[in-house]
Amino acid sequence: MQIKIDVKENSKTSTVVQVNDVLITLKSSKDLTKAKLKIEDLKTHKVYIYEYRVNKKPSGYIVEVYSKGKLLNKYESKYNPLDPTATKKLLLENSKNSRRLIRVLSYSYWWDGVKFVRGYGVKYPHPDYKYYRIEPWETCWISGDQLIHVHIADWLSRSIVDSPPVVAGAIIGAIIDEASHIAGAALGALLGAILTPVFEYITLDENGCIWVWFAKAWEWKWISIPNPPYWIYAYVPKYLRISAHTFWDDLGIGNP
Repeated sequence: MQIKIDVKENSKTSTVVQVNDVLITLKSSKDLTKAKLKIEDLKTHKVYIYEYRVNKKPSGYIVEVYSKGKLLNKYESKYNPLDPTATKKLLLENSKNSRRLIRVLSYSYWWDGVKFVRGYGVKYPHPDYKYYRIEPWETCWISGDQLIHVHIADWLSRSIVDSPPVVAGAIIGAIIDEASHIAGAALGALLGAILTPVFEYITLDENGCIWVWFAKAWEWKWISIPNPPYWIYAYVPKYLRISAHTFWDDLGIGNP
């Protein structure tokens, strides 16, 4: 995969990142309580805009996401999704926790027609680097029976880590768009808007890379993440997993 990422700006209140033909812009207030996320497909000129309102509470943050003036999602988070330091803190902490879970010696097995490894020295199950001759600095994908298995290069993963969670989700969505050639900027907009709360479950692998799995088959689906009754109707892959967290599995194939 030829992924070109250009971090045009990344400050406390302004993040501008271009991933191939998708331009992602986040502008926040000085106190990080309000922001506008704009995702533009430079090929089709389609624009997706979401507004964020963040309220600090003793137990964390209450986050509201608006689209065209209507409340799209409301959730409680342990971190501020507009904070550019939050993603790095989360992923590094998750990486430490995942090391404690490693107990058995590593071994290989087949899942979705792809050779996987798990166990000692492997933070979470993923395709075998050696078998497929994947280098950590490469962004590439493997075609399985039902899924596309995407490896995000270490340098690109670092760009994701250094971005605010809402932008990180949008970047991952843009990479999936590039691998699928289906959704344009739409999936990036979706991930940036409603999937950021689960970043506390996402981690880097042992090479400092992020893996993503999505189904070859797509569907129109009502999505509620993380809390009903806030729903969005979107065209998405029937399976979506990022690192060690499966978002949904409408194929019924389980986890690797």
